[in-house]
Amino acid sequence: MTSTCARALAVFFVLGLLAAIPQAVAQAQGSEVFPAASIRADFEHLYATLEAAHYDLYAYRSHADYARYYEEVLASIDGPMTRLAAVRLFTPFVTFGQVGHARIDFPVQDYIAYVVAGGTLLPLDVRVEDGRLLITHNYSGVPALAPGTELLAIDGRPATEWIERICRLVSAERPYMVHAQLENMFPRLVWLARGEVDAFQVVVPSPGGHRATLMVDAVPAMTLEEQKGARESQQHSRTAEVLPDGIAYLRPGPFYAAAEGESVETFEAFVDAAFQGFIDAGATDLVIDLRNNPGGDNSFSDPMIAWFADQPFSFASRFQVKASAQTREVLRGLAGQYPGGVSAQMLETMTQHEDGATFAFEIPQAQPREPGFPGRVWGLINRHAYSNATTVAAIIQDYAFGMILGEETADVPTSYASSAQFTLPATGIVVTYPKAYFVRPSGDQALRGVVPDHTLDFPDVPAAADVVLRQALQFIASQRPMND
Repeated sequence: MTSTCARALAVFFVLGLLAAIPQAVAQAQGSEVFPAASIRADFEHLYATLEAAHYDLYAYRSHADYARYYEEVLASIDGPMTRLAAVRLFTPFVTFGQVGHARIDFPVQDYIAYVVAGGTLLPLDVRVEDGRLLITHNYSGVPALAPGTELLAIDGRPATEWIERICRLVSAERPYMVHAQLENMFPRLVWLARGEVDAFQVVVPSPGGHRATLMVDAVPAMTLEEQKGARESQQHSRTAEVLPDGIAYLRPGPFYAAAEGESVETFEAFVDAAFQGFIDAGATDLVIDLRNNPGGDNSFSDPMIAWFADQPFSFASRFQVKASAQTREVLRGLAGQYPGGVSAQMLETMTQHEDGATFAFEIPQAQPREPGFPGRVWGLINRHAYSNATTVAAIIQDYAFGMILGEETADVPTSYASSAQFTLPATGIVVTYPKAYFVRPSGDQALRGVVPDHTLDFPDVPAAADVVLRQALQFIASQRPMND
């Protein structure tokens, strides 16, 4: 069962950009303009279905505020629109609820068609730190825009306004998570917000406390994607090795089938071989690197955790589901594919409840493996450990299976999640919503990420060497008994 769905929007571009190009171009060529009446009908359907199926649409926004915003958007629909224009209009409405698993996905097909057609992007990746917008990667070649440089303004607007504007396109419970997602998505989200722009005026600090205004040409989106893809695909690879001093290192990669031919079975085989190798090598410690992990499904992660668990475990201490006509339809489809699966069990339980009611659903506990890995376990996290990677870290911490190192995750292990989807009838836009609410194993309901047991220092800009892993290894070594 999926504990949460992956929120790291950049994953698609890393894993499937080029493979999806033919389909994207075909779909873009067949795109159409929808009359205002169809757009209004889709928007009405969007709001009505979210109200009915979302576990708690008004968790962080009042009904009055949402209803007011709905009327404003509905009144603004006064002419025909393309599907992409509808996405641009509907997305901020869904993100308004501040629930990360309620969203309209980034319009991948339209974007890929744009990339293939020679479209251009703002040539900068950014990081938000203490309200400042810092450059992390510069694809323009302009020396004044070196990584670490603060962006004070873009096209005449202060950086703070840009942060606020782009954040309206990202679903998240708190600013920290929105800002984390901007690090991977900023040029793409600028395109979503503004469309194609040939050049950008940027303002950066200059010596003597002054400001410098620069005109920066947009760069081909394909060039930017190739460079980002090469870097990010390495982050999502699966690696298992034994480092010096008896420390094993496991980067499990995404907790789903990330490449053609992968499955739960192939992932389990990778994990089993890795742990057997660690045991055979006599490793005393294991680093599980969850940094930059998009998450996925606990059917993948549970077999990994079972290797070092010393008691039965689950990703949630409480799991509540909301009954609705839309969720029943989703579960019926899944139950047809997997008759003996959790979705079929959930559907059966839901038959005992009326639409709109919430009910507890018992999550089966995973069992520890015997024998398992006997050494100490250290989970390494950063703000980009999303979704199921966040819950893996929470399991390690809450069950005392190991110690967590790094920085707080942007994603939260107690959340509205267990995502489902519905499709708007006219435009075909897919909307994701949370059908459930779950609480991390410890029972802590605070709206906060997994906080490390030991904090490591993360550089504001990427470093050539993995300085964070180096810190982790040094700390692990310092925690060994003196007679080791």
